[in-house]
Amino acid sequence: MSIIEKSVLKTIVYYDCLDYPLTKAELESFSFKNSGGQEVSDLIQEAEGFYFLKGRRNLIKIRRERHELAKKKWQKTLKAVRWLRLIPYIRLVFASGSLALNNTIKESDLDILIVVKAGRVWLARFLTAVLLGLLGARRKRDQRIAPDKICLNHFITDKSLYIPRKSIYTAQLYARLVPILLYGDELLEKFIEANSWIGEYISGWPNSIKYKVLSIEYNKVLDLIKKTGEKILDTKFGDWLESVLRKYQLRRIKNYHLTYKPGGRVKADDESLEFHPDSPELKIVEKYNKKMAELGFPELGKEQDSGLLTKPVDLL
Repeated sequence: MSIIEKSVLKTIVYYDCLDYPLTKAELESFSFKNSGGQEVSDLIQEAEGFYFLKGRRNLIKIRRERHELAKKKWQKTLKAVRWLRLIPYIRLVFASGSLALNNTIKESDLDILIVVKAGRVWLARFLTAVLLGLLGARRKRDQRIAPDKICLNHFITDKSLYIPRKSIYTAQLYARLVPILLYGDELLEKFIEANSWIGEYISGWPNSIKYKVLSIEYNKVLDLIKKTGEKILDTKFGDWLESVLRKYQLRRIKNYHLTYKPGGRVKADDESLEFHPDSPELKIVEKYNKKMAELGFPELGKEQDSGLLTKPVDLL
């Protein structure tokens, strides 16, 4: 690390925006692709195994405190997601956001990304919301702050694994997903293949996601109930129910005031359901660009968001 490339600086600056110092292993896994070989080591410090911008040693204490908070939130997440083995058509569940990064604060909710069977996304979302609601584990849409509640903000199908929104923010976000409920490795491999674009940003992709699978254990009874439910719903009745729930949920989404909030993203169709009306992406990208300019590297501070302002809403 005596000669540090701009790509490493870029990564450290990005995570500085999240108040998160990086270990050497994390730099190897999550560094942005090479941006040139100019030495920038005078801008970076190392202490106690962490790398951070000069003068930001306080981030080590912050990281450790948040990591301890994240341990408790992980326990609650896994306890709740374990019950999702009951839900028909769920194929894969990832932990996402600050939870996947172990960078939570007390007020943090618990973000997950759920992959479901194509043709049943509305039904799977409805059943998931009902079950987690009964367990008292679901964040409700009118709750601005919902500590330790599961946030059902992103569903995709096993036929629409490609995530088209590209930026330094989304690349890091999806590179750090943690698989926590999966039925074999095939779908995970397909997700990785479909999103090969992440490798255009991050040097460690796809190993950055493969090495941290944290799978919930198999449960014979829950899986039997799930399979029985799918047999019942793989019928015209299931098709009808999917259609009814599609109309019901779309109406609620279209009538919800935060759906149209500037600077966020809401998408709802038969391929994916994404609800990020308060996405932090825009603020993080702007903060990153500003820091790069202040450090004297304006050429590295011209990043764009993934289209939040140009097309924040995409509904059927």
